[in-house]
Amino acid sequence: MCLGCIDDNESTSTRRDFLATALQLTAATAFSTKAVANTAAIVWDIEGRGLTIDNDGVLLPAYTAVPMGTDNRTTVVILHDSPGISKELQDLARDVARTGYVSLVIDCAMRGTAQISTHPDALLSEAFARDVQSDVRAGIVTLNGNLPNANPVVILAFGAAGYTALRMALNDPLGIVGVIAMYTPIETPVKSNTDPRPDLITLLARLNVPVQFHTGTADPAISRDQMNWLGRFVAVEPDRRELYLYGGAGPGFYMPSSQHYDEGYHVLAKKRWQEFLAKRFS
Repeated sequence: MCLGCIDDNESTSTRRDFLATALQLTAATAFSTKAVANTAAIVWDIEGRGLTIDNDGVLLPAYTAVPMGTDNRTTVVILHDSPGISKELQDLARDVARTGYVSLVIDCAMRGTAQISTHPDALLSEAFARDVQSDVRAGIVTLNGNLPNANPVVILAFGAAGYTALRMALNDPLGIVGVIAMYTPIETPVKSNTDPRPDLITLLARLNVPVQFHTGTADPAISRDQMNWLGRFVAVEPDRRELYLYGGAGPGFYMPSSQHYDEGYHVLAKKRWQEFLAKRFS
C-alpha cells in the first residue's frame, strides 16, 4: 500500500525536501506541546524486584520498580521485542519509577521463542498477537493484586512490541490510557501465511488515547511512506498525538546495547516521554 508521496525514482532534492518537512513537523509538534516545568525536579526513591507472571500456566519473567511515597498510581508497562529482561530494561524501569510512576517490564517475547521453532511465522500471526496481549493483561492483574482495572496503564513499547501496545489501546481505551511507541512499524511487508494479523495502518484511525511516536529516519523497517502517513495522522489531532523524527537514526537508537545507539537522541527521547507522562498522567 502506498501511504506517502515520495517515489523511489524521485530526485535527491525531493528526498531532502521530505526530510526537511519531516523535521519541521517534529519541531512543530514539539513546540505545540506546552513545556512541562521541572519534569525531573522530583526524583523519587524506589524499590525494584523481579517477579514471575503466571498466565494460565505460561510463566513469564518480569521486573517492577515502585516509587516510594507518591500517590500517583499510573502504571507504565514496558515491552520489548527481544527475549529477556536486560539490565538496560531494568534501568529503564527504575528511570520511570524515579519519575514517579509504577513500572513493570514483561518478557512477552519469551513466549514466541518457544513457538517459532515449530511455526516459523508464529510471531506474525493474529493468534500470537492475542496471546501476548493476554500476557500483558496478566501482568497488570498480578501487579494490581488481581484487580485488572485498579490503576490506569500507559505502555512504553520498543520496536515490534509497539504493535501489542497499540492493539491493546484500541481494544481497551479505558484501561490502556496512553502509548509511547519507540521505532514501531505501522505495517510490515512480511505476513503470516496461515493467520495474518492486521497492519496498524488499518486500525489507528480508531485510536482514542494519547500516543507518542519516536521514529528514526534511517530505520529500514519504517519507510518514508509510513513516516508521511504518521505525520498526517498526528496532524488530525495534535493535542493528543505526537510524532518525533530523529534524523539519521536507525533502529534501536534508544538502547545502549544497540549498534545504532545514539546518546544524544536517547537523552532527547527520554525528556520527551517524561514530559508526555507528566503532562497527561500526573
